[in-house]
Formats: sequence, structure tokens, C-alpha cells
Amino acid sequence: MESEKGLTAEAIETALDDALIVIQNGGSTSMADRTYNNILKGLKHTGITAIWRLDFVTVCIASGGQFVSITRSVGNIGVNLVRASQAVLLGERAANGEINTGSLVSEINRIRNLTTPYSRVIMIAAASFTCACFTQISKGDFGAFVIVCAAAGIGQFLRLLLIDKKIAVATVTLICGILSACIAAAGIRMGLTYTEPSLLISSVFYMVPGLPLINGFVDMLSHKYLFIGLERIANATFLYLVLAIAIAFAITAIL
Repeated sequence: MESEKGLTAEAIETALDDALIVIQNGGSTSMADRTYNNILKGLKHTGITAIWRLDFVTVCIASGGQFVSITRSVGNIGVNLVRASQAVLLGERAANGEINTGSLVSEINRIRNLTTPYSRVIMIAAASFTCACFTQISKGDFGAFVIVCAAAGIGQFLRLLLIDKKIAVATVTLICGILSACIAAAGIRMGLTYTEPSLLISSVFYMVPGLPLINGFVDMLSHKYLFIGLERIANATFLYLVLAIAIAFAITAIL
């Protein structure tokens, strides 16, 4: 009995390892839960339900008349869709019997250590140029384009450094939002442009939590993940509020 209990717990730990990769790298809860169940299916375990929340996941199993819970922290959630897709694919391969169950742990470790397909320079350049282009949607001038390009680029550079240090997302958003908005406000103060609203908003656009908001609505499509979907939407809304505070601070302090 103890041996069977240990094997079940080990299978759950392995399934959670793969499922958490999906969550931590931008996947939805439904996608992570499906991956969790696929890994368990490949390990010949079924009917073990995971309870998902925004910051943790819990699995309860009954053994010998006792309940044992396994709880894992989700941790910081970033975006690396290569890792997320590889983790989902691994679950599907395990469920279909296309991979040796003995190599699951090594495959999960390999996926966890996958680096982003883009270099830091490319990510900074993409963020700065994208934000700068948003100034042109609202008919901003060339000065606004240059200022936002610089503000977003510097902010993204700092953001990547802070993310590497595992600092909380809200703190990173506030610090980088204030930095980018203040740079943009300084450009307005020096008379380099006169398109104030679009410039200040565009300077922090690289931190808009679009994917968490999308995942929140995806989770809400299922009653099973309704609560965590609401949590995701509330968290994304809070980050929008943080960005608004950053812009308001820049306006008050510099303009």
C-alpha cells in the first residue's frame, strides 16, 4: 500500500512539473490541466483531479483511509510560448504512448531549461519599435515616435533585468512604468513633441498584460476554471491600474 501510494505521488509530481511549465510560460489553465491529465494517463493513473488557483495548485489523494494533499506554488508567470507548447506536446505524446515514461523527468527538465528563441536585444528593439508605432495611430509626430522608442526601450531593458531577479510582476510594472512615463514626460517638457496623451500611454504599452487577460477569458469559458479566470482578469486589471498610476506620477512630477 505504501509503495502504491509513493508511486501515485511520484506520478502526480511529474504531471504537475509539466503542467506548471505551461502555466508559468503563458498557457491557460485549461491547457495546463489537460497536460496534467495527459501525463497521468501516460503513467497509468487516471481520475486524480487537480485544483487550480492563480498562485498554487493542489491535488488530494486517498490512501488507507487517509487524505494526502500535494500543493505546488505557481510562482512568477512569464511568457515563453516555446516552453509552453513543448510541455503540452510532451503531455500529448505521453498520453498516446509515444514516449518512454522513464524519460519523462529528463524531458521535463529539458523543456524547463529551454531559452527564449529571441535575444535580449531583439526583445528590447521589438518593444521600443512597437510602442513607438502606437504614437502614429493617434497621429503623433516624429518627435513622439523617437521619445517613445527611447522610453520603451530603456524601460524594457530594466524590466528584463528585474524579471531575471524574480521580482514580483506588480513591482516590476510600477518601476518600469514610472521610468518610461517619466522619460516620455521629460520629452514633452523639453518641447520635443506636443502629442501628450498618446505619447505617455504608448511609452508603457510594452507592459500591457494582454496574454493574462486573454487567458482569463479563456478560463471563464469553462465553469471548472471560472474562479481562476476571474482571478486572472482581476490581476490583469490591477496591472492596468498600476500603469495608470505610473502615468499619473509622471504627469504630476514632471509636466
